[in-house]
Amino acid sequence: MRSSKVLSISVPPSLWDEIGETAEKEKMTRSELLRVAAREYIRSRRWADLRAKGTRTAVKHGVRSEADVDRIIHELRRK
Repeated sequence: MRSSKVLSISVPPSLWDEIGETAEKEKMTRSELLRVAAREYIRSRRWADLRAKGTRTAVKHGVRSEADVDRIIHELRRK
């Protein structure tokens, strides 16, 4: 059994050329370049989701500055 899955995608010719040129510059195959790009996109989205959650939590607890964070941490440690 294969250790990887095959994915077929369609891209416009101009993007195909850009992918090829970039892969060549980076000394990798198109497949390697697209795997790196997919991993980077997923990582970026996870960080964006985490930042959004942090923002919601900060708003919920009235955090507007680092001083607020310090205050909340000290209050929680006293409890």
